[in-house]
Amino acid sequence: MKSRLLDYIECLYCHSSLNLTDIVKEDQEIMSGNLVCEKCQRKFPIINGIPRLLPDNLSLDKQETALGFGYSWKAFSHIDPIYEQQFLDWIKPVNKEFFKDKLILDAGCGKGRHCWCSARFEAKEIIGIDLSEAVEVAFLNNRQSANVHIIQADIYNLPFPKQFDYIYSVGVLHHLPDPKGGFLSLIKVLNQGGAISAWVYGRENNWWIIYFLNPIRKNITSKMPRVLLQAFSWSLTFFILYPLVKFIYRPINLLFPNLAKYLFYNDYLFYISKLNFRDIYSIVLDHLIAPTAFYLRQEEFEEWFKLAKLGKVEINWHNRNSWKGLGISS
Repeated sequence: MKSRLLDYIECLYCHSSLNLTDIVKEDQEIMSGNLVCEKCQRKFPIINGIPRLLPDNLSLDKQETALGFGYSWKAFSHIDPIYEQQFLDWIKPVNKEFFKDKLILDAGCGKGRHCWCSARFEAKEIIGIDLSEAVEVAFLNNRQSANVHIIQADIYNLPFPKQFDYIYSVGVLHHLPDPKGGFLSLIKVLNQGGAISAWVYGRENNWWIIYFLNPIRKNITSKMPRVLLQAFSWSLTFFILYPLVKFIYRPINLLFPNLAKYLFYNDYLFYISKLNFRDIYSIVLDHLIAPTAFYLRQEEFEEWFKLAKLGKVEINWHNRNSWKGLGISS
């Protein structure tokens, strides 16, 4: 934790300022210590350089989801330059120039890959939050970035005042027990005139996942021992998905684009065909490990932006299997 993070955080319970005590530093990072509320005297620990600003009681479904994704992001902790274009695809029409000199919230930062991108886009400050132990990886991946801060926190209980110029949540809200509630919680800390982007699974075109794969994920794979699930995910990737996208979908799309449009689930499978084995493997594990996943219709997603009273809303189809949205706080 960098000491200037104090300018941006507050007590979860009474929203008062926090003070540092008992700190141990390494260079510019406070690696351990406590954050103590000036008013109610609540104490929040700093462990391994990360403030742990968590509520007293977390529901079981939140804990299970956090455990699953914490395991997944620790298993695939690498950062790849290809993430920059992926990130921009998910938040389009926002571009890299939009980030310059803005205070950014990465809501559900995982291993910190989008914080890493945002730092490269010259944001003023980026604060990445995640409920899972993936914050350990995010901190290490961004420790050399002077403008990145990582916090372990819950989207429903944010330790911030209204202050952010831009908030994005990519691939997170659909894994919450109440996706709409998570989105509306983020709006509370968005500045007037600030922008918010979200990317979620779509219900349209995903019938085969919803009716066939989801029951397997929910009842079997998300409950499997992690090592066994990792081996199972590797096998699915090595023997089925990787050769399918690399040796069928990619060449057909590049050589016979008129034929490619007839391939099943072509937009998405061609899109991931540019990734390496490790990243495709991580996608498989990511889909199978989550205990909670919602697939949202376009009108459901649009309703979030209406309830938040956002203006200049843009909702766009992404790879014909997911929705991305942008809105401006009025």
